[in-house]
Amino acid sequence: MGKPDSQASLHNSQLFLSIDHLEKRFGSLRVTADVSFSASEGEILALLGPSGSGKTTVLRLVAGFETPDAGRIVVAQEDVTRTPPERRRFGMVFQHYALFPHMNVGENVAFGLETQGLSGAEVAQRVGEMLASVDLAGFENRRVSQLSGGQQQRVALARALAPRPRVLLLDEPLSNLDPTLRERTRRELKRIIRKVEITTLFVTHEQEEAFEIGDRIAILNRGQLEQIGSAEELYENPASRFVASFIGRSSTLSGIWEGPIRVRLPSGVHWAAVATTRIEPGSPVDLLVRPEALAFSDRDTPLGLNGEVIERRYVGRMAYFVVRLYGAGEVEVLADADAARIGQKVTVFPAPGGPPPRVYPRESA
Repeated sequence: MGKPDSQASLHNSQLFLSIDHLEKRFGSLRVTADVSFSASEGEILALLGPSGSGKTTVLRLVAGFETPDAGRIVVAQEDVTRTPPERRRFGMVFQHYALFPHMNVGENVAFGLETQGLSGAEVAQRVGEMLASVDLAGFENRRVSQLSGGQQQRVALARALAPRPRVLLLDEPLSNLDPTLRERTRRELKRIIRKVEITTLFVTHEQEEAFEIGDRIAILNRGQLEQIGSAEELYENPASRFVASFIGRSSTLSGIWEGPIRVRLPSGVHWAAVATTRIEPGSPVDLLVRPEALAFSDRDTPLGLNGEVIERRYVGRMAYFVVRLYGAGEVEVLADADAARIGQKVTVFPAPGGPPPRVYPRESA
């Protein structure tokens, strides 16, 4: 079932795009199942999930390239579920940009404007305005082959925005860029979208990209909507085990739930934890814990689990340390970069003031 929109009560008076109980099958395979969410006017909503989660199918359904088997798509109070793509007035930027190599930049941006009944002068003016909005003023006569990857992405964005669409749809728009260019371009992309104030849906499998660009993020898994909310909501209050493990970094420990806020670990120590669903005392559970929720010491502590540091990944003044616990698996701990060395014996315990671990019923092997 699609989870409720976490900000529906805040945005009801401003809702611009609504997706209601969307379902799509390809033969016997159900690709999306009862997906519902909404976006406010001018909001940027990221569709995030692993490969095969259904996020691109949802985008194609919204665009009109696929027809849903059930559900509705409503924009500005208009039901467009059965409306052809060309009549929805949506702009689309594809993963590979789909620029025409035989046309120059201006011709690419102008493509499709003639159908709006604009004169040649009006088309030229619109093209100039769109290129200026993406910081490519004066590029009208450049060949596509002369542009960098980031510039091509902005030309594709200008072309999508030129007809003044009601909704902008982006399908993995930065996936073809190298990491350094991708980081810079996503900042530019958000700035441009903010400037034109257009409701935007964009598909990505990159968490960092979704967190930086999206006002909210919709998490999809196996065709279902797991949760929708801000980056902070998803990280700090995950609605399901999948969201807790998919968003950010976490380690899993086995234990026995003793309730109401206590789990017993294999070494016999007890840690405070939060259960997101009802669990009977005595039930086997998995404890999902964030790296920043753990600390370690070279001395024994009452709540400690003994182990050995086996990996260290430096991230500036901090580092992620992987600790192999004796008889209890492995955990990742975020600590000062010089806090330990590989091979050092340590005791891992809950960090004072850190986010409490979350407990979920034990998954079958």
